[in-house]
Amino acid sequence: MSVGIEPLAAMVLLEKEAAPEKTQSGLLLPEEAREKMNVGVILAVGPDVEHVSVGDRVIHRSYGGTTIEWLGIEYLLIKEEDLQAKVGN
Repeated sequence: MSVGIEPLAAMVLLEKEAAPEKTQSGLLLPEEAREKMNVGVILAVGPDVEHVSVGDRVIHRSYGGTTIEWLGIEYLLIKEEDLQAKVGN
């Protein structure tokens, strides 16, 4: 699936994941807790990216990258070095 944005060098394009409003047990999460979620799914990678690939779910730094709104969807364009971990599904 192409979104029309192609990262260059070691850049990665993420679709930011919305934080859940409640836990699996049904507890409502406060807005402050939901804002701290820094998880996204990789939609595209630049040619110099080595450690992640399209479809990976990752945790990224809070203040890294550039937020882009493209065709009504919010994306994050971020350097591979600002990714912190892969998340298992």
